[in-house]
Amino acid sequence: MRLTKQTSYALRILIYCALRPDEQVRAGDIARAYQITEFNVLKIVPLLVQGGFVRTTRGRNGGLRLARDPREIRIGEIVRLTEESHVQADCFGQAAERCPIQPASPVNRILQQALKAFIDILDQHTLQELVDARPRFGSRQPSPEVLPDVNVLGDLSALLPN
Repeated sequence: MRLTKQTSYALRILIYCALRPDEQVRAGDIARAYQITEFNVLKIVPLLVQGGFVRTTRGRNGGLRLARDPREIRIGEIVRLTEESHVQADCFGQAAERCPIQPASPVNRILQQALKAFIDILDQHTLQELVDARPRFGSRQPSPEVLPDVNVLGDLSALLPN
């Protein structure tokens, strides 16, 4: 399964906030740290607020921060929020409402089971695990600005069983 950039950006935003639990972080700082546009960060933040992952504060000293402890935020919750949670095989060449194979074909049931199994595995892991898995430099946790660009979605593969 290929996850979207929206999920990757959401994870990056949450990791950035988790690394700074006592700060109000700004969208521009996140964008610079992960080399993504501020527009994309600002597009994802309302979704994360709606999902209960971050809180925002307006004003000069405003910004965003995690709304929950990173040990309580399940990766599966984030993926459910940012990804299509329904998988269905297309009925090629036919109008969707007139697809004759859909009721008889087990493929959609199988795809739904696979998606559920994938999300169930992600639900076993937390945002804190992604934060803890970041490379360490010496004895201090570096800021994301000094780290090479890390493919957050690639890191998720380490959480899945072999």
